[in-house]
Amino acid sequence: MVGLFLKAEISSSRWRPCLLEILQEMECPVSLLEEPDITRAADNELRAGVLARFRGYGEDRDLFEGYPASIAWHWILLDRHELSRIKYVDYSYWNLLSGGLRRPIDAARTIRDGTEIYGVSNQPFLEGAEAVRHGTVFEAPILVAPDPDGDLVILEGHGRMTVYALAGEDAPDVIRALLGISPGFASWL
Repeated sequence: MVGLFLKAEISSSRWRPCLLEILQEMECPVSLLEEPDITRAADNELRAGVLARFRGYGEDRDLFEGYPASIAWHWILLDRHELSRIKYVDYSYWNLLSGGLRRPIDAARTIRDGTEIYGVSNQPFLEGAEAVRHGTVFEAPILVAPDPDGDLVILEGHGRMTVYALAGEDAPDVIRALLGISPGFASWL
C-alpha cells in the first residue's frame, strides 16, 4: 500500500514538490517512490518514513488518524457501475464537491454544473475525463472498508476516481484497485 500510495502521489503536480523536499531531507532518490521495489525491506522502511512525514502514516495523524493497525490487503476489480459504492474520505473539499454525499458520482454532477469549490478549478477533472475517453487508464486507487460488501472509501486516488465518475460510460469497464479490509475502518465511513 505504501509503495503504491507514494508512486501515485509523486506523479501528482500537487504533491510532487512536497515529496521531493522530503526525499531531499531524507537523502533518498526519487526512484524510491517512482519505481518502488517492495521486496527490499530497507526501501519499504524508508518509504514508510516518507509517508509518515508526508501524511502522518504510522503516527495516528493527518490522513492516517484512526488508521487501523491490522489490515488485509487485496487486489480487486471493480465494474465501472460499482462507482456508486465509492466514497471520499471525510474532508471538506471532497464533501462540498459531492454535495455532502462524499461520492465521486455526485461530485461529477457538481463539476458538470460548473460549480468550483474554494476557487479550485474543475479543469483537471474535465481534462482527465477527456483523456479517459481517449483510452487513458490511471494508476490503481487505494480503497478501504470494514468489509468488502459495503461502501469503499478512497484512501488514495480521489481525483482519479472523480475523473472516472465524470467519464461515465466512457470509464474503463473494469477498474483495478487495492482494497484494505479492517473492522477499524468503520469509523472512516
